[in-house]
Amino acid sequence: MVDVKGEDSVPEAKTILILGGGIGGVSTARALRKRLPRANRIVLVDRERAHVFAPSLLWLMVGQRTAEAIQRPLARLGRKGIEVRLGDIQRIDPEHRLVTVGGQEISADYLVVALGAELDPASIPGLTDAGHNFYTLPGAQALWGALQRFRAGRIVVMTAAPAYKCPAAPYEGAMLIDAWCRKQGLRDGVQIDVYAAEPAPMGVAGPEVSGAVSSCSR
Repeated sequence: MVDVKGEDSVPEAKTILILGGGIGGVSTARALRKRLPRANRIVLVDRERAHVFAPSLLWLMVGQRTAEAIQRPLARLGRKGIEVRLGDIQRIDPEHRLVTVGGQEISADYLVVALGAELDPASIPGLTDAGHNFYTLPGAQALWGALQRFRAGRIVVMTAAPAYKCPAAPYEGAMLIDAWCRKQGLRDGVQIDVYAAEPAPMGVAGPEVSGAVSSCSR
């Protein structure tokens, strides 16, 4: 095969724009940076200054982690050759690969959307006032505060729809709360219930895993 461009031709540098500084966005940015020549720009956009390692929020809610231990400034990605832009994403034009961030338009050759999901507790009347969540840093911190004041009663862990972030989280959360209550000597006075909007726990993981989770409650 003959290279009609010549042996000295250099591929045109590209810009990869990644929207979202969560696990998906950060891991994508780091993986691409390792694999692509430095001439290619990798730009990550998020509205928050810090990346929060979401799987550790469950440990935060039972006091096994601190907020400081599970987050890092996104700006540190600059050391690895990844540009970070902070601001609200106002508009995405996928056809032309244009994104408006904080009133400024950013163009890209490739666009990766990893914005995750927004919680909507107001969609269930009373949930905002009566419930807690461990899917956000403030939510997990508030739940840890409430748990420390809890001495006896009923704890309900629930999902509101079949599709939600991290299929294992509600069940892991219930087990961690169970373990914390046992460690505090409170378990005899505590009832822990799990209500899931799905036919079987963690059905997406298959019948064997689902059965194993179900057996933990027996």
